Amino acid sequence: MASPDLIPPAELITEHSGGISTEQFIAMGDEIVKHSLIGAAQLRPNGKILDIGCGCGKIARPLVPYLTQEGRYDGIDITHAAIDWCQLAYQGFGNFKFHLADLQSSRYNASGVQKASNYRFPFESATYDVIFLGSVFTHMIPEDASHYINEIGRVLKPGGKCLATFFVLDDESRRNVLAKKTTPTFSHRFGEECRVESEAVPESAIAYDETLIRKMYSASGLSIDAINFGEWGRKRFIPHWQDEVWSSKPA
Repeated sequence: MASPDLIPPAELITEHSGGISTEQFIAMGDEIVKHSLIGAAQLRPNGKILDIGCGCGKIARPLVPYLTQEGRYDGIDITHAAIDWCQLAYQGFGNFKFHLADLQSSRYNASGVQKASNYRFPFESATYDVIFLGSVFTHMIPEDASHYINEIGRVLKPGGKCLATFFVLDDESRRNVLAKKTTPTFSHRFGEECRVESEAVPESAIAYDETLIRKMYSASGLSIDAINFGEWGRKRFIPHWQDEVWSSKPA
């Protein structure tokens, strides 16, 4: 079991993990690691994983007892408070590193100095077996998301797997959005292939047309293996039940 010292303060979880409780933070992290990263993505104890949008360590915590010293975890986030806390809390675990990406974001880092569309991940090419992005592309405009997907294609090993969550607009979810049944509502068009919750702050929540997602992945040399549709726009109209896009880099 990971040390209880790796559980962030409740106020940090609330601010940087989508308003969930400490209990939800623990349960969600355990579930993602056990079923998605170890089970579906087949992350090995000596594997290397990149957590983009790591927040305050939701999936890092349950990976501590799993990864061996030959394994490696790198987390990236744009929020100073989350990275500061993780760097201090995980200082005794040499194979766990947390990196601040000081990027401009009207929602999360208004004082950021660099655009996401120009940000190069600070890692060598073909480094990672698994890459995870939880609720990252749901807060990125297409120009930035496309660049991130290019970078994922660069740092992922041949044969490696990536799991990213989106709000995906397919026929069913788009129909429910237009009927004003969903949360988020995505009431506004953003370009030809996206919808946003707020015109003033499009990064607060953004939904992508499935065809645009497939175009971006294809252009980056990644194969989409599956899209597992969540329930936000289809069955139970609640937030956080996002859609999973599973992709891989051809070996």
